[in-house]
Amino acid sequence: MARAIAMMLGIAACGGGHGHTPDAASSDTAAADAAVDAAPPRLQLASSGTQLIVTGPQLGFQITAADLGEDADVIEIHQEFYGVPWDAFVAGTQPPAAWVAIMDGIAADAKASGKPVFLSVSMLNGQRDSLAAKTTVDASGQVNATDGWAASCYDFGSAPDAATYRAAYLAYVQWMLDEFHPTYLNFAIEVNLFFEKCPTAAAGLVAVANATYAMAKADDPALVAAFPSIQIDHLYGYSTDSCPDQSQRDACFDQLYAEIVPLQRDRFAMSSYPQLSGLTPATLPADWFTRGAARGGERAVVAETGWNSTNLVAQSRDSGCITVLTASDAEPAAYLARVISDGQAAHMDFVNWWSDRDLVVAPLMTDCPCTFDATWCAVLDAFRGPPTTSGPDTQLLGEIGLKAFAAMGVRAYDGSAKSFYATWAAARD
Repeated sequence: MARAIAMMLGIAACGGGHGHTPDAASSDTAAADAAVDAAPPRLQLASSGTQLIVTGPQLGFQITAADLGEDADVIEIHQEFYGVPWDAFVAGTQPPAAWVAIMDGIAADAKASGKPVFLSVSMLNGQRDSLAAKTTVDASGQVNATDGWAASCYDFGSAPDAATYRAAYLAYVQWMLDEFHPTYLNFAIEVNLFFEKCPTAAAGLVAVANATYAMAKADDPALVAAFPSIQIDHLYGYSTDSCPDQSQRDACFDQLYAEIVPLQRDRFAMSSYPQLSGLTPATLPADWFTRGAARGGERAVVAETGWNSTNLVAQSRDSGCITVLTASDAEPAAYLARVISDGQAAHMDFVNWWSDRDLVVAPLMTDCPCTFDATWCAVLDAFRGPPTTSGPDTQLLGEIGLKAFAAMGVRAYDGSAKSFYATWAAARD
C-alpha cells in the first residue's frame, strides 16, 4: 500500500490507449529455480487485514484479522507497516519486544484461521528508492516505521556497509519465515520500481534478492513458492516514469522485462493498480495478467491488486477541493470479475485483493474540507502535513497518499459487505 507519490499521481499522467498483442515465443528466460509444480485444483482468493486504526494503544496502519477467517482462502501478511528491526539484525540481537509482540499476535491470528499464509516483506521502503523503514519504539511503547534513515538509492553493490545490511536482511527474512511459516513468500515487493528509480544500484539489489530466494528455499522445505513481485503497470509502460514516450510501450516493455530476467523466482508475481494509471475495466488490455508471465514461460500469481469503490476528493493549495478519482461499486465489481476469470484461466495459485476491509471510513474519502469527525480529520491533517506556499503541494500529495489505496476492500471499514462481495463469495464457493 505504501507506494511512491509519483505512482499515485500517475492517475493524471497516464491515460489508456496504446494497445498491443501478446508476445510470441521469446528467447527471454526468467531466472527461475525449481520446476513449476502442478497447478492447484482451483484458484485461491487471498487478502490482507490492513486498516488504519485511530484509537487505542497502537495507532496507524495495523495488520488486523478483519474478516479473513470468513473471506479468504489464503491470509496475506503484508509487513511494511512496522518497519524492519535493522539495528537488531545488524547487531545479532533480539528485535524490540514490542515489535515481536505485534508479530506474535499477527502470527497467532493467522495460525488460528488454519489457512495458508502469503507473507510479503521487502528490503525497500514504500517509495522503493532506499532501504525499508527502520523499526523504532517510542516512550509509550508505540511501534513506528521510521523512513529516511538510509541513503537514497542505497547500493548493495558498492555501499561500505552493504555486506552488513545484506546479512541483516537475510536474518530478518529467516526470522519472519520461522515466525509465520508461509506457504508463499514475496521477498522483494515491487522490486522493479527500484530499478526504475535507481538503475545504477539494480545489480546489487538483484544479488541480495537472489540470495534471499536461495536462503528461503533452503530454510523451509514447506515453502511452495518464493518470488519478488513486479509492478506490471510500470513494466508494461503505463507510467511516464517507466516509459516517457507513451507511444512506445511495447519497446519499453522489452527493455524493462530484460531488467527483471536475472531475478530468481518460482512464480511471476504481479502487483497492479490499473485504476491509478487511468485505465478502466473495459480498457484493460486483454493480456494484462498474462503478458509478463508468458514472456518467460512462467506461472503467475497476483501478489496484490485492487480498485477503489469510492470517489477520492482531496484539497489542493490552489484549486480547493478536487475529485482526483471517480469510482463506484460497479468498477471494482467488473475488475474483480476480470481478475478472478484471468486467474482461473491461467491456473494461478492465488490472486490477492489488496485488503479485505477498506483502510479508512468512507466519509474520509470525500469530505472536503474534512469536518465530519474530529479524530479522523486530525489523522488526515497529520498525513497532509504543514502547508506550503510554493513548490510541490505537499498537503495534496499527502492526502492522496493516504487515500489512493484506501477504499479497495470487499467490505467497508466497519466490516459490512459491499455490493460486489457476492462476486468474491461466489468465486470461493
